Order: sequence, then structure tokens, then C-alpha cells
Amino acid sequence: MTITLPPELEKLVLDKVNRGEYESADSLFEEAVQRLIEEDANRNEIRERVETAESEINRGEFMEYDESNVHELARDVHERGLKRLTTEPNTGIRE
Repeated sequence: MTITLPPELEKLVLDKVNRGEYESADSLFEEAVQRLIEEDANRNEIRERVETAESEINRGEFMEYDESNVHELARDVHERGLKRLTTEPNTGIRE
């Protein structure tokens, strides 16, 4: 495959290769394409989660919060976070 870049992008690629950030232009493009693949996967996951949430809302599976009960939400999030920290290994938290 041959790719033609505008001069400013070609300079950017060559500068990164010359600074040693990438071994070659090919390795830069390989990483760029891999990032696009990951981005697409993340975007699809987000879309699926939004669709699931919208379906739950349409079925009435939601809670409304206001000043009188928002503290319950905060407490619930805090408790779930603590539970998650104690049950999941390698949480990344340093002691």
C-alpha cells in the first residue's frame, strides 16, 4: 500500500521518526491504525451501553434523584466502590 500525505503530515511523521519516537513511518502508521481499531471498539461498547440504558429507561427501570434523596445515591456509589476495592485484585491503589 502506498499512502500520499500532505506535506505538513509527512513532516510530522518524519520528525517523530527522526526523534526516535518510532522506528519507522510504518511503525507509526501501524500504531495509528491499532488505535483506530481500539477507538472503534470503545465507541461500539459505549453505544451498546447507551442503548441498554435507554431500554431500561423505557421500561421504567430507573430512579429519579433530587435534593431529598441524592445522598442515597452518593452512599450507594461509595459502598459499591468500597466493595469493589475489597473484591477485585490489582486495583492500582497504592498504600
